[in-house]
Amino acid sequence: MTAFEQVVEAELARLVRTGVPVRGIRITVRELVVTRIERGPLGAWEVNDAVAAAVRAASRLARARSAPLDLVEVVCIAALEAVRGHGGDTAQWLEAATRTMAAELERFAQEDADEPGWRWLMRRAPSW
Repeated sequence: MTAFEQVVEAELARLVRTGVPVRGIRITVRELVVTRIERGPLGAWEVNDAVAAAVRAASRLARARSAPLDLVEVVCIAALEAVRGHGGDTAQWLEAATRTMAAELERFAQEDADEPGWRWLMRRAPSW
């Protein structure tokens, strides 16, 4: 687990524990992802890494039952919004970031196959 993933997971756990509304979670995730993207040289790898880390952090919380599975959807949408909204060169990597997000969801769905909610998320993902 990367340092960024730890930060995202801790922040998400705190937000869920304190009952922050979905809008607050989305704003927080967008800010975290944008901050990560802007740190250092910007490239497709950094964008994909930021999105993947956010998705993994939310997925781990949902798997541990510390957060509802809906949190994963909120985080996925917010992470992609951060990439799309960042503009400039970053926007060209939106498609790759979307594929990265889907791959992370697929991995968690396969690892936690007995949870039908993962399949539901996978079906909804293309509409984000």
